[in-house]
Amino acid sequence: MSRPAIALTCSTLRDAGYYAAYERALEAAGAAVVRISVGPGLEPVDPAEGLAGMAGLLLPGGWDVDPAAYGARRDPRTGEIDAALDGTEIGLVRHAVGVGVPVTGICRGLQLLNVALGGSLHQHVEGHPPLGPRDRIAHPIAIDEGSVLAEIARAREVGVNSLHHQAVRRVAPGLTVTGRSPDGVIEGLESPDGAVVAVQCHPEELTGAHEWARRFFAMVVERAGGGRA
Repeated sequence: MSRPAIALTCSTLRDAGYYAAYERALEAAGAAVVRISVGPGLEPVDPAEGLAGMAGLLLPGGWDVDPAAYGARRDPRTGEIDAALDGTEIGLVRHAVGVGVPVTGICRGLQLLNVALGGSLHQHVEGHPPLGPRDRIAHPIAIDEGSVLAEIARAREVGVNSLHHQAVRRVAPGLTVTGRSPDGVIEGLESPDGAVVAVQCHPEELTGAHEWARRFFAMVVERAGGGRA
């Protein structure tokens, strides 16, 4: 079976190695990863051109989403932003949803996806700083029965890592909450047709020891029309 092309958005303002874990996880699941790079000196990315030939789009983690993207004033606790990346990813998400390209969001990717489709964010959630090693299980999440996330986890609860301080506030129209942490933070979002799936945690850091994380990336590839059973 051919490897479906999955677009991975990347900022050149970050070290290129930051995105390596996402690439490894996708490639291990059977994808051909195509970076969509955004940064100073690069031509703006046209959404239709950027997704031409792509069977899926994955939005990775990264810096905070610019509050201006959802009409909010900046909280002093909002961290570094990349407005060019925000704008590019928002355009890509809207185009992908419009033409039926499956979209996956991870951490910042979940937040950006929610903003792109009309939702908003909490700019700071107390008690949610980066916690130790990136593969450390920080807390469980409760998963809604019948969701794509439940199919991946094969359970109603699973332990996740936690590397964020922002979270979904107003859920975008057309998205459903499918996972929550014990303190009520939204940890999973999906569209009813499963074309949009996003998690607040970082499964790319958990594939070595956690089967559900490997199934997460298998799901990404299978939704794109390929992969391994």
